[in-house]
Amino acid sequence: MHTAFRTATFISATLLFSSLAGCAQANQKPAPANKAEIENVVKSYILDNPEIIEDALRLLAEKRDRQSITAVGQELWFDKRDFSIGAKDAKVTLVEFFDYNCTYCKRTTDWLQDVIRKHPNDVRVIFKELPILERRTKTSRNAARAALAAKRQGKYSEMHFALMDGTNLNEKFINSAAIKLGLDMKKFHADMKTDAVEEQIEDTMFLASRIPGLTGTPFFVINTKFMASGDIAALQNMLDEALRNSKE
Repeated sequence: MHTAFRTATFISATLLFSSLAGCAQANQKPAPANKAEIENVVKSYILDNPEIIEDALRLLAEKRDRQSITAVGQELWFDKRDFSIGAKDAKVTLVEFFDYNCTYCKRTTDWLQDVIRKHPNDVRVIFKELPILERRTKTSRNAARAALAAKRQGKYSEMHFALMDGTNLNEKFINSAAIKLGLDMKKFHADMKTDAVEEQIEDTMFLASRIPGLTGTPFFVINTKFMASGDIAALQNMLDEALRNSKE
């Protein structure tokens, strides 16, 4: 708060000095503050309040973060292949990139379910499979295929949360989950192997590579802000801010 106030004061003072100098020059009268004086005032203020540099750098970083998100907005928010929950016209859109073997993704699942229950009209949640742990787990990509195949039988969310609850996502576990959901197993296995499912996963991997801040899972995007973390308190604060802003 104090830093923002000092920054605003500094900007206002600089603009005031600049406008005075400009007006004086236009009227052919001696300027009350010449360029050297203005520069001295600015330099002195910065030296006395160096934190405004940090504040400016933070604002610049936030601006670049927003730009990195909006640059991929079409693929991020409007890919018709993605499964989503919530009103299509919701003012807040939450996107999660996840790996079914990611411990922190699993830990945020209850929070995400609470968001879905509490804000059915205000928040739209979009799910994006990002099996980045495949090399280590050997099951992440197949789990992603299973969720996308279940979607073709109208059971995406049920399969998604079953996989998030699982600890050993081997073929036996996936088949057991599919049977419990009453899926047509022949169709389920066939859909898991389709080029369309594989292409969707690859497209999400490529999308992730175009977002500089996406360095791991879970990765949440709430409107144009993002968080590469499973910190539930921080995620809730970011969501609350987005909801407040949507009502202004």
